[in-house]
Amino acid sequence: MAIIVVDTTAQSIAAKNDFSLIAYDSILPSSAYTGQNEDSNFTFLNALDYRDNTKYSPSIDSGTITILFTQSNVETINYFAFAVHNSQDAGLSGMLEVDSGLGYEVVSEFASLKNNKPFISYFGKDLESAKQRLTLNFTSKLYVGSINMGKAIVMPRTPSIGFQPSKFASLDTVEQFTTEGNNFLVGRREKKGNQAKASFRFIKFDYLDEWWGGFSDHVLDSKPIYFKWSKNKDETIYGLQNWKNLTKPTYSSSLYADISLEINGYI
Repeated sequence: MAIIVVDTTAQSIAAKNDFSLIAYDSILPSSAYTGQNEDSNFTFLNALDYRDNTKYSPSIDSGTITILFTQSNVETINYFAFAVHNSQDAGLSGMLEVDSGLGYEVVSEFASLKNNKPFISYFGKDLESAKQRLTLNFTSKLYVGSINMGKAIVMPRTPSIGFQPSKFASLDTVEQFTTEGNNFLVGRREKKGNQAKASFRFIKFDYLDEWWGGFSDHVLDSKPIYFKWSKNKDETIYGLQNWKNLTKPTYSSSLYADISLEINGYI
């Protein structure tokens, strides 16, 4: 009888080193910027207003623009993200460079994106910076709904058992019509986006003290967030945490609490 031994060491190490990202805080609304070359009907502010029904578009139909961001004080940043609308159709590619005091270094590059699919890049470390440079290359008229940059919440691990991945959880509504004889006539589907549900057990109260208050205010102000459940997977949802289901951290021990998320949006 043959015995097959499967070595799962690499997978176990990868899982142990994996974690989730919650990105809501952005330094860009309070930053100064130049080079945006904006279409007067689609100003750059539209990408910073925490809404998905507005959009920024450069005034040129194709080419390259470079936007320089500056802050009055040094900021801590570890992620860059953008979402919606036509990255694929416009052939969008580009990069983000960060000046940490020794000149610019490339911290994120992107290409081959899909329309409406959120993109988030985690730098792997916290950087202290007061100046960043974003380059966008595109082959046809570009529209972008959201651009964020700041310090993401790095969870100590991926979600607990029971996690609902957004790519498998459509919120679309359907109406189906049949005859009196139960023959199918037609169906109508209304796009409603997708939903991620995640819980995290045994999160230190000290860590929650650092960000939960700001996160709660962000949610209650109806501002969207980016949630990447695994740093190793290209699966990010951009949308609203359901304010009705904004749970309060629950006590699990004198040092730890449990929290949960429910995010509805784009994937």
